[in-house]
Amino acid sequence: MKKILFSILISIIAPFNILADNIMTDSRVNTPTISDDYMLITNSVLIKPSQSSLYETMDYVIDSYDVDIVVNENNTFDITETITAYFNVSKHGIYRTIPLRNKVTRLDGTTSNNRAQISNVKVDNSYTTSKENGNYKIKIGSANRVLTGEQTYVIKYTYNLGKDKSKDYDELYYNIIGNEWDTVIGNVTFSITMPKDFDASNLGFSHGKKGTVDSSDVNFNVDSNVIKGSYNGILGVGEALTVRCQLPEGYFVNASLNTNIISYFALVLPIIFLVISLFLWYKFGRDEQVVDTVEFYPPAGFNSLEVGFLYKGSANNKDVVSLLIYLANKGYIKISETEEKTLFSKKKGFKITKLKDYDGNNVNEQLFLNGLFTKRSLFSRTTEESTNINEVTSSDLYDNFYITINKILLNINNKENKNKIFERSASSKNIFIILMIIATFCLITIPPVLDYNGAFILIFALVFPGIGFTMMFSMLFGDAQTIYVNGRATNSSIGTKLFGLIWGVLFGGIPWTFMVLPALLQDPVYLIGYIIGFLSVFGMVICFKYLPKRTPYGNEMLGKLRGFKNFLETAEKDRLEALVLENPCYFYDILPYTYVLGVSDKWIKKFESISMQAPSWYDNPSGFDYYVFSSFLDSTMASAQSSMTSSPASSSGGGISGGGSGGGGGGSW
Repeated sequence: MKKILFSILISIIAPFNILADNIMTDSRVNTPTISDDYMLITNSVLIKPSQSSLYETMDYVIDSYDVDIVVNENNTFDITETITAYFNVSKHGIYRTIPLRNKVTRLDGTTSNNRAQISNVKVDNSYTTSKENGNYKIKIGSANRVLTGEQTYVIKYTYNLGKDKSKDYDELYYNIIGNEWDTVIGNVTFSITMPKDFDASNLGFSHGKKGTVDSSDVNFNVDSNVIKGSYNGILGVGEALTVRCQLPEGYFVNASLNTNIISYFALVLPIIFLVISLFLWYKFGRDEQVVDTVEFYPPAGFNSLEVGFLYKGSANNKDVVSLLIYLANKGYIKISETEEKTLFSKKKGFKITKLKDYDGNNVNEQLFLNGLFTKRSLFSRTTEESTNINEVTSSDLYDNFYITINKILLNINNKENKNKIFERSASSKNIFIILMIIATFCLITIPPVLDYNGAFILIFALVFPGIGFTMMFSMLFGDAQTIYVNGRATNSSIGTKLFGLIWGVLFGGIPWTFMVLPALLQDPVYLIGYIIGFLSVFGMVICFKYLPKRTPYGNEMLGKLRGFKNFLETAEKDRLEALVLENPCYFYDILPYTYVLGVSDKWIKKFESISMQAPSWYDNPSGFDYYVFSSFLDSTMASAQSSMTSSPASSSGGGISGGGSGGGGGGSW
């Protein structure tokens, strides 16, 4: 009788204990509440998905998923997946889909593509394999047998990513669990064995829907070269678990590279490619004559970001940051000079205060203003987990505002805007020249290096000269960018070109001298072919630069902006004083445009001896003084560009959930 009464008492008390435990979790970050369908926590014990309320709504769930990854030096992975499924209804088994093509997406916005090969497939059950929609499919089970309840499957295979596609570094970027599973997954554990030492500070994880960077529920530790960890939760349908670790260039060696080599093509094909490039330029790229007009103001209706886009054909980070002064001048924000005191020094900074909500109709201006005063949580960069504030400093923007920068750049540099200023027929031909440049470089490098040094040196002979010479050409012939030294802007044109030349010689020229030149000297055919190819590449680069042909509208805008820039550089004091007399805010109205046109230093210096009133958006406790204001602008814009464009180095290893290679998903049948 006592046992019966004790059982009744326990059954009455237990629900209240569970309720209390779940309510207590409400105050924790990234933990479920009592209404969470994906996981229930009772006394810190994880309940499997097959035991949760979700069990009754799904045909099957995955009770546990263990992934063991052995990373090899040649960028291949030996993978063992142990999957325990629970079938609520009769099933034949499960299937696993593994991608053969991967689009790798990083947190900084860069992407790359690779093709994978799968081999050494073994399953502890009957199975068949096939290729479907770019995936390698492993179908496990028998059509003559149905199963219910708990079933465990062990899948082994080798995943070969081939040559690492990232520039300047290698990386481990892999979806431990892919985002294409059609059910929930609990009790996720993993082990990753690296082939040699690595910097654990560059290691990070992310989980959730594709594109998220949340890493708060991943527990892991590193012991020597082995990473072991688990996910403290249940992955929902379409959710992934991803690892990324940035590695030094050359970490992976002897990666597979399949190339058909016919060395004598290097004597003929580069010349053919150059002739094709010249024809494309002559046919589609010759611009009409641009007429520079005399302009005292930028074209009406365009903010500084849009002017930067119209002038250069594409906008960059500095153009977006110029909106800080532009919106301040429109009365939306105030910029205050601050001084941060430390134990041994004083450091000048700035504070941005919101004066009013945005009431215009420009999408990018609204994105900029909203992003400026949005504070995101430590673990999530999504707007759903953010709060609105009315005041920010440079430290608030650091590793935060870059998300807004990227959104604005995607908006302004979209294809529709490009087509307004460049002829579609010309712009679409650029890809052909790029492909011909790459083909020529490979054609004149691979045969001699393979013949002389073998495959081991080949990757370095391609990577170092390729990156070095590409950077050199892009900086010598591309649009100049401002370089900041100790917080002050240097001459962007000379500084960038000089830096590009030095970079090309050190990173490209020196490795080329030791790895490629000896191979060329072994055979006159190789040397002649390389000289012909290099000259052809040089000609193709020039054709590429001048191929985009502006539309009549693009030419008109370029003529106005060139005339406006010329005025900013050559305007006499008398003319400027007259313009200030007509418009006391003339200097400040023009200021943001000078940054995107690269003449801000010259413009500010011209007003050294011209009497000006202080702008309403600038606050300095010491009062307004031209020299203090000039110094403040220099340091603030340099600091703003640095903090606004900075991105986390390893908050998630630079990765996003589902953004790496591998993973895929699966289902039941």
